Amino acid sequence: MAFAHPPHDRLDRLLDPASIAIVGASDNPDKIGGRPIYYMRRHGYAGTLYPINPQRAEVQGERAWPSLDALPAAPDLAIVAVAGEQAVQAVDRCADLGVAAAIVISAGFSETGSAGRALQDAMTARARAAGMRIVGPNSQGLANFGNGAIASFSTMFLEIAPADGPVAVISQSGGMSAMVYGLLRQRGLGVRHVHATGNEADVTVAELACAVLRDPQVRIVLLYLESLQDAGALADAAALARARGVPLIAVKAGRSEAGARAAASHTGAMANEDRAVDAYFEHHAILRARDPQELVRFAELALRGPLPQGPRVVVVSNSGASCVLASDAAVERGLQIAPLAGSTQRQLASRLPGYATTVNPVDITAALLSNNGLFGQVLPVIAEDPAADMFLIDIPVAGRGYDVTTFAADTAGFAAAAAKPVAVVAWQENVAEVFRARGVAVYADEQQAADTMAGLYRLHRWRARQPAPWPTQGPLALPPSQAAFLSEAQSLDLLSRQGLSVAQHARCADADAAVAAWRAIGAPVALKACSARLPHKSEHGLVALRLNDEQALRAALAQQGQALAALGVDDAEWIVARMHAGLHECALGMRHDPVFGPIVMVGSGGKYVEAMQDIALLLPPFSAEDVIDKLQGLRIGKLLAGVRGDPPADVPALARQAVLLGRCALAAGGRLASIDINPVLVSARGQGAVAVDALVELAAPANA
Repeated sequence: MAFAHPPHDRLDRLLDPASIAIVGASDNPDKIGGRPIYYMRRHGYAGTLYPINPQRAEVQGERAWPSLDALPAAPDLAIVAVAGEQAVQAVDRCADLGVAAAIVISAGFSETGSAGRALQDAMTARARAAGMRIVGPNSQGLANFGNGAIASFSTMFLEIAPADGPVAVISQSGGMSAMVYGLLRQRGLGVRHVHATGNEADVTVAELACAVLRDPQVRIVLLYLESLQDAGALADAAALARARGVPLIAVKAGRSEAGARAAASHTGAMANEDRAVDAYFEHHAILRARDPQELVRFAELALRGPLPQGPRVVVVSNSGASCVLASDAAVERGLQIAPLAGSTQRQLASRLPGYATTVNPVDITAALLSNNGLFGQVLPVIAEDPAADMFLIDIPVAGRGYDVTTFAADTAGFAAAAAKPVAVVAWQENVAEVFRARGVAVYADEQQAADTMAGLYRLHRWRARQPAPWPTQGPLALPPSQAAFLSEAQSLDLLSRQGLSVAQHARCADADAAVAAWRAIGAPVALKACSARLPHKSEHGLVALRLNDEQALRAALAQQGQALAALGVDDAEWIVARMHAGLHECALGMRHDPVFGPIVMVGSGGKYVEAMQDIALLLPPFSAEDVIDKLQGLRIGKLLAGVRGDPPADVPALARQAVLLGRCALAAGGRLASIDINPVLVSARGQGAVAVDALVELAAPANA
């Protein structure tokens, strides 16, 4: 019989189920089918457990049931812990009975290849048709320590005791979810949610991120991703996190080609191009960590206080060498070591020995050994200094003779009063433990501390950025074409209609028309053969530059005509274009990513664009200020600002071109695969930026 179940549009029954069936339940708590029961009995799950085991009348003190059909009611959640075809049959039966959601722990699906994917897809389709959600397959499970619903078989909860807290961990990989949980608990941080999605046949990390963000006790969400196929849902989670003031921090594995291949084989999912992931994360204010260890370091500082509101760091240490190392680490990561105000320095001088340094970094010297109250005397003085957005307290050596307990108490009191980020560097674990016990974030070295501060400051900047006000526009009108590309003339005309500044040019059918165009435009000109069948012209000798007279123009056109005939191209025309000068060759581009949508590129241009790779990516909508900020971070940024007597380039004009290209890409609605504009000649400030060459690639038809 099928049990009626109320409709559900969220994942509440996954995270807070009133009843749970365990298919493949075991009396042995060390087996996959036994551990969730053991955890839930131990950690206070108040709902109803339905162990399914036809061989036993009782499992771990709970009444056992011979089958799902024997249950008195449909459970909210089913844990499927049987293998192979039995798992598929169990999911099918759960769907028939009206179970709200199932966690499929079993492996052997898309991660094994095409046959496994077909099996997974069929199973998921049957569940979806019945309105049932699936986590997995190949999932370690979900754990909510806020209510004891620990539908997971992770051993880490036995290795390191759980403690409820403000952190949610959501991962495609079960192993990584357990590792991040363990690292957090080692640092004394409580964890409420630990969820692993496995193959993501249905429920994704992004969906679960939205779900845990509805939990008011969650103050930070940490993600581990191996693929990103649900960009819309993750953007929703990022918006919800921003609205709540909750940092959203992620490790996205597969940065390298080898790593991307390994991720695909692990989860059976497609990998994402890494620079596009970075652009997507920045656009949605998701801080990216390099690895699980950095993820946890970010979390520790973010939980101990507000995000840094500015880039200025005040360093305090009892070692001059540590002052130098900490300052170097901060500056290398884009932070600032600003001098303290004169009034602050005078107050410090009255408290410190005469040989101490009071400017920033502040070296309180070895006097700390004889005066255990120095931290308490010094820190409040610098708390309100204009140079202080965050504080790095570096303790290279402490131990016998040092009153570490007082140091930690003074630092914790200062951090609470200052309401600014405070990080301590202490490589001695016994020293670190004392500070952590007082709720202070501690790092093993200056590089870790500076990385963490710089990362959280980036997150603050991204979250503080105002959305770009883009006007609504109608769909983009594209010329009819049977080819994969538009011709250069069509490409330039399309961009010109969207407001981009393009080189003055004329389309010509023959030599006489080309000469007339040359006379109208004025020498020198460029002559380029133009056909949608020839997206790349230079390699075929179909571009002639700096033509100054009629004879040279006619000769170039005749030569190109012969080259076209040899290529069998009979539909070409010519472009006669004005030769523009500029200070710098830049490039603009767009490609439509199947996951993220249109992505705009801006950066160095010219013939070495592929070799230099000095480019930045942005996701629409963005502002001209966003583009300028990106350009300043590139190698070409210093050249554009003007060096060795060169005037500053018209970067605002280039930025406006990038914004217009982004609007064009959005208006295309996925009908453009890519746009390549190279070079864009950027002149001196106030004199503009002109697109000289362009190539538009059309998206393949949906039924192709």
